Amino acid sequence: MGPTNTHFLFRILWKASNLLRHKIFFWLLLHDRVNTRNLLKRKSMVLSSYDCALCNDSTEETCHHLFWDCPFALHCWNII
Repeated sequence: MGPTNTHFLFRILWKASNLLRHKIFFWLLLHDRVNTRNLLKRKSMVLSSYDCALCNDSTEETCHHLFWDCPFALHCWNII
């Protein structure tokens, strides 16, 4: 359909030799569509708490928090 301007991360993602489910998960993460408590709240789902389930910081569970700011995530990244 002609040339399109896409972000370089998406070009790298789809050309990578990873499993399709990993590519789809990363695509969802880049588009802020991973089912975090924040996304469920935006979809009007009522939960008792929207705080992160992995830490006790009383911080809302967002994609950014879940993968980068959460102490549990930082510990996992350090192990890797």
